Amino acid sequence: MISAPGVGSGLDVNSIVNQLMEIERQPLNRLESSKNDLQVQLSAFGQLNSALSRFQSALGDLKTVDAFEVYQAVSSDEGAFTATADSSAATGSIDIQVVRLAEAHKMGSLAIADTDTTTLGRAGDKMTFTVNGHAFTIDGGGMTLSQLADAINDAPDNSGVSATIISENSGSHRLVLTSAETGNANAINLSATGRLSRDLDLADINDPAQLDSELLVDGLYTVTRSGNTIDDAISGVTLNLVAETSTEVQLKVSRDTESVTESVQAFIDAFNELKTTIDSLSGEGNDLEADNTLRSIESQIQAVFNTPPSAAGGTFTYLSEIGVSFQRDGKLSLDSGALQNAIDTDFTGMAELFAGDGQGYLFRVDALISNLVQADGLIDIRQDGLNSRIDRVDQRISDMEYRLGLREQRLLNQFNTLDTLMGQLQGTSAFLTQQLAALPKIQTQSGSG
Repeated sequence: MISAPGVGSGLDVNSIVNQLMEIERQPLNRLESSKNDLQVQLSAFGQLNSALSRFQSALGDLKTVDAFEVYQAVSSDEGAFTATADSSAATGSIDIQVVRLAEAHKMGSLAIADTDTTTLGRAGDKMTFTVNGHAFTIDGGGMTLSQLADAINDAPDNSGVSATIISENSGSHRLVLTSAETGNANAINLSATGRLSRDLDLADINDPAQLDSELLVDGLYTVTRSGNTIDDAISGVTLNLVAETSTEVQLKVSRDTESVTESVQAFIDAFNELKTTIDSLSGEGNDLEADNTLRSIESQIQAVFNTPPSAAGGTFTYLSEIGVSFQRDGKLSLDSGALQNAIDTDFTGMAELFAGDGQGYLFRVDALISNLVQADGLIDIRQDGLNSRIDRVDQRISDMEYRLGLREQRLLNQFNTLDTLMGQLQGTSAFLTQQLAALPKIQTQSGSG
């Protein structure tokens, strides 16, 4: 029995079977090529989806009218106060004098000879602290100064009192209590029982009735607040007080046109990046060259920019009128001079053209992209379809690989049988040849007449 292909007859069985299987595998190769094409398309739609999402993120700074209401608040003396402004601010100038900064209430004790030996009060003496209506109590009698400070700081219901030891010299140590928050409402109210009150004799370091910050606005209006950050005195403006002043400091609020221009340029850059991605996917020989979905998306975006607001009430109707226009390659460019002129001429109209509810160009583009990239949106549906096709091709590949495996085994069996038969025939032929050669030769003689 011949066990190795080709041993019996000299046939290269493996080579013959491999060449036949290459022919048999051509349909499988076509399936694998088809699967690769589908995966390339799926990856391309992933790139498109990411590009659309990045573009939509860039719209975040401009897709609402409020996003255009960007103001800057400038102090003429930032050593006195600094300021910021939000979209509810109004342009103009205001004079502000910082009469008083807000402080945290402080109380200090008598001088104590040491921090770790001398005990204060007697066992059972208590201290109760009340800050802004919240109270907590500690058992402080019989403690040293260090122990008392730790007991206050570590109290689980401490409402906002910090205890510190100030050492003036080796024989003079004082307990200082500080409220965690500034302002009159956060002053510390203290009561102590027994000798503890006498031994400490805590007294106010600053006036508990003069802890609020105080401003004089335009020389007429007095503003007091508990802190040094004030966001409810001037509409849309937050003041951060730094130092008291003896004279007025000017606060100027103006529209931050530079930030608006930067946001518009960021939108243009993001659109151009999206356009580059679309071109790289849809051009001749590219991954989505003949895909109607990509063409549909590009057409829908272009349609938004080609359709003016139906209820435009301002000076402007098209983006080109405010400096945003399409170039010959389909990308956007910005004429900053025209944008500045639009801001100066009709700021509200410019903002509405960009982002007015329901009608603004960017409002509509944002809504369109949301529909495209959302779950069950156009791209998601297209990707699901491609994944389903890939799954079907995978199943066909698996089935075909199984059948080809059986086919290869049959061919090997058949050629092995042929190999064995040819080996046997070659052996028989050799035997017959040998036997014939061994037979005696027949002599022929010729007679005379």
